[in-house]
Amino acid sequence: MKDTQCKLEYTMFLRLKKDKNFFGPGPCILLQYIKETKSINKAAKRMNMTYTKAIKLIKLAEKELGYSLLEKQIGGVNGGGSVLTEEGEMFLNKYLEFRKEVTEAVDKIFDKHYN
Repeated sequence: MKDTQCKLEYTMFLRLKKDKNFFGPGPCILLQYIKETKSINKAAKRMNMTYTKAIKLIKLAEKELGYSLLEKQIGGVNGGGSVLTEEGEMFLNKYLEFRKEVTEAVDKIFDKHYN
């Protein structure tokens, strides 16, 4: 029996973990904003997050992965900045592709059962 009164949707949060969760939607968006702005501070502000919280998220992911996600340049005449390392870029791209594939697969399964 189909329910024509309301269309169901689903919500899914995809997180990566080792000993504990260390990478999901929040850190992913943070890295994307850092890539765009070349600044941890600007990326954090854009997310209404403190700089300290942003650094903690990045450090946790780096600790769990065993490599640096960012190259940081401190201060100087032109100010500091941050860019993704080659490993950080590859990790972010892998996560985004994985999330896309998982979402496509779950969409098909959801449609099979509810639409």
